[in-house]
Amino acid sequence: MLQATLPVSLKRSASSSLVCEAEPAQSTARSTDPSISQRFYRSVECESRHDTAEFPDHTRAQSPAGPYQESLEHTRETALHTLALCRNVIASLEITRLSKSRTGLHYWLGFWDRIYGRQFSRLLSSRVTNTLARIDALFRAVSGDLHELTRRMQHAVTYATSEKEILRLLERMEDEVSVRRKRRRKKAQTIMNKLRASIEAVPIKVTDELFDDLKRGVFALDVFCDYHPGDPEAEEHERQALQPMNMVTVSPYLQPWQESAAAGAYMPLSAYTEIHPDWTEYAGDWMHRVDYRSRQPPPNNSAAHHR
Repeated sequence: MLQATLPVSLKRSASSSLVCEAEPAQSTARSTDPSISQRFYRSVECESRHDTAEFPDHTRAQSPAGPYQESLEHTRETALHTLALCRNVIASLEITRLSKSRTGLHYWLGFWDRIYGRQFSRLLSSRVTNTLARIDALFRAVSGDLHELTRRMQHAVTYATSEKEILRLLERMEDEVSVRRKRRRKKAQTIMNKLRASIEAVPIKVTDELFDDLKRGVFALDVFCDYHPGDPEAEEHERQALQPMNMVTVSPYLQPWQESAAAGAYMPLSAYTEIHPDWTEYAGDWMHRVDYRSRQPPPNNSAAHHR
């Protein structure tokens, strides 16, 4: 949505200098134009003689500038209104992402705490929250950059001297938004792929469908790592996931995680033998050690705790 509606700032480094150079040239032309002086003096002469026959000619001489100026101001007003809407959209998208991300993180962490052991849940949660902090920093930085671009563009449009200049500025600004959006998407994809690799190294099987839903639920991103438009059905399932297990059916979006937990929360180790041969022995020992500890009853006294 943002890339289709947002115009973006000038690729030139100093848009205000263009305005400063255009205004003196215009004022100089106005002061040296002989036709303007002739019209002025003729109108004064007509007033002194009360000759009304000269006034229609004076009106016709001034009429071409009227429609042009009116069209320019209309284009300027429309462009400024569009830029104001862009600023609102930029802020709204980022605020919505932060809100949905925090809500989704709460639901998903609660769900992991219920189906996994505490140690494994904390391991998974720490990796997800660390990645979320990096995604937040990236999107906040780009959002602030886009706000600054629209602010500079508003200044340039305000002092533009022609409709063509205004339209050219908007086109260049749109190109700038597209560049920043692609750059943000690429960085976000890199961050998310690192998260997936770290989860699979546990090892946990992470399918494409499960990974895409993790992007939406925790990070509020779509499959391409742009702003997610929202999925009310999935969000409702996540809210229900915190209810008692015997009162609600597990969300289809979270069923892969529950199935993983029912199987011991881990992939069969043979599935990683060909991909990660160096991890085989270490992961096997770690898996059995964590699984054994999670099945032990809590200690009843300090002596049992020390044993």
